Amino acid sequence: MKVHYRAVGELKHKMERAEGDVTADNLRDVQGLLDLLGINREDLVIMINGRKADGDDRLQDGDQVDIVPFVVGG
Repeated sequence: MKVHYRAVGELKHKMERAEGDVTADNLRDVQGLLDLLGINREDLVIMINGRKADGDDRLQDGDQVDIVPFVVGG
């Protein structure tokens, strides 16, 4: 399975590669992708193909995953 990911906001500055493709036979869900990328799920909004997702949401070959830090302002 091949999945494209993109980190945005302050997260992209903390990652070695903020955007790229992950190819792995055992990649099943969002949490598995985050584990492969070394990203803690806390305080993130995950989007799969433009829709909000949870850590246990299944991934499909060719999915676009956006990883966005949750921002609170005032």
